[in-house]
Amino acid sequence: MRFIQYLGIFTCIVLLQGCVTVKLKSVLPEQAYYSLDNIKLEPSCKTMNTSLGLNISVLSPFDGKDILGYDEKSQIEILQHYKWIDLPKNMIRNNVIKAGLNHCIQIEQNPPISQKLKILQININELYVLQPKTKVQSKDSKENFYTGYIYLHYELMGYDLKRLKNGIIVATSQDSNPAKSLQNAVNEALQKVLMQVK
Repeated sequence: MRFIQYLGIFTCIVLLQGCVTVKLKSVLPEQAYYSLDNIKLEPSCKTMNTSLGLNISVLSPFDGKDILGYDEKSQIEILQHYKWIDLPKNMIRNNVIKAGLNHCIQIEQNPPISQKLKILQININELYVLQPKTKVQSKDSKENFYTGYIYLHYELMGYDLKRLKNGIIVATSQDSNPAKSLQNAVNEALQKVLMQVK
């Protein structure tokens, strides 16, 4: 008798297994990966006017693969479906190197100690997206765009560690895509830094 009950339960499980299908792909959201490195290399220099060493630091909350967003209540959220392909520190370093070549500045990532170079130190203090005030997207309203925001401090130091130049740069940019708004803000800020240290 027990054998018949077990056989019946087993038969029901086998029959019901064909009726229940789980579509994991349709349940999981789409994930898009982006890079902050969007500067196009367009060198027009025959020789480099300046050579600089480079140090970049990004405060830890902003140096992750998640893209952070602030809403109108100043609450921090991780933007769903948007990720960085690499850490912002690495992508910004690549941006500085390419932008430097476009400005006739040779950027050395790991210069030997014996090479006497000026050092460009860039500290990224904030890197986030201001989220739209409304969730309904309208192409006509600027209120529905994401605003990329970067706040950085830079120092140009001589090889004797004397401060030659320093400054603070804040840049913002709007776009319907949060990652692109940050790409444009970072690009604008780095262009300003390189114009100051040229």
